Amino acid sequence: MADTAPKEDLQKTVQQQEMVIAKLTQTLETIQSRTRKILTSLPLGLLVLNDDMKIEAANSRIEQIFSYTPRELAGQQIKFLFPELESVEADSALKRTPGRVKSQDYIVCEIFANDFEEEGIRRVFLHVQDVTEKQRLEQLRKDFVQMVSHDLRTPLTSINMLLSMLGQDRFGKLDEQGYKAVNRAQSNADYLIKLVSDLLDAEKLESGDLEIELQATSVATIIRKVVDATQDASRAQKVKVLTEIQEGGLIADEDRLVQVLINLVSNAVKYSQPDSQVTIRGAVGPDAAQFSVIDHGPGIPENQREAIFQRYKQLSQPKNLKKRGFGLGLAICKSLVDAHKGKIWLESEVGKGSTFSFTIPKLKV
Repeated sequence: MADTAPKEDLQKTVQQQEMVIAKLTQTLETIQSRTRKILTSLPLGLLVLNDDMKIEAANSRIEQIFSYTPRELAGQQIKFLFPELESVEADSALKRTPGRVKSQDYIVCEIFANDFEEEGIRRVFLHVQDVTEKQRLEQLRKDFVQMVSHDLRTPLTSINMLLSMLGQDRFGKLDEQGYKAVNRAQSNADYLIKLVSDLLDAEKLESGDLEIELQATSVATIIRKVVDATQDASRAQKVKVLTEIQEGGLIADEDRLVQVLINLVSNAVKYSQPDSQVTIRGAVGPDAAQFSVIDHGPGIPENQREAIFQRYKQLSQPKNLKKRGFGLGLAICKSLVDAHKGKIWLESEVGKGSTFSFTIPKLKV
């Protein structure tokens, strides 16, 4: 009788191998299913390209954007969807380019690519987002800002000049009531001009059109200009503005730093009680110049601090505050400090006051 042991061992080994293969197949199917779900649920469109820039795969979001099925796109050159796209550079900055949908209409897309290698074969992941509506809204915003600039700023400036001439008796002497009326009107005109300027600055910062003009200046020069610019408002509010200056030179855009400090001081004065004080502090250290504006106002609650430098965010306003802004002032301050590669921050204690500080890296004077 032949020995059946080797045969039984072989069958057992085959069965074990079959179980391992079945397990691996199940695992692979699970991974593939999970990958499909991830790709389907991605909010961005995703194209997989080979080294010849031909489309190998697409997720369902791509079908929603372009109306082509993954099967229709398979094997097509990337120019089929993006006619103006000359090349795809991995890990480059976001790029906007026209995309052609199935109806042959064009949309605006933002794309970003990253590549990977698998068994020596290079593939590219191209992430795609339809930003047609976003671009339309951006254009509407730009058109609005231009309208504000041309249709409001110029006449407001003319009105302000006329009011100034009235207050200086250029057209005859006014009685006490007349002077009060002119002062109120000029204050309102100044306020509107400030709002318009904030809108224009916010738009320039958003579009990257606002340039920083570096020049040699000093802490004392900057703070003196800020005190001169804010003295009328501080007197009206009966708030004393003090200065602590440690003289030193720096390279910066003087006008823009003055703008930042005017904004911070104006806010400090606005939120301060009569007969209190606001301190402007400036000094140049080994690595940076630091400016601080210290008030003894109501302070800022912790739950409002995180969003304080965001655009169009407004803090709780004092009951006696009649004029409200757009919530752009502190956002513009942060953008201007960022443009100098500096840092701005807030320290505050409710009921005791706030300190806004910023640093500007020291360049050789």
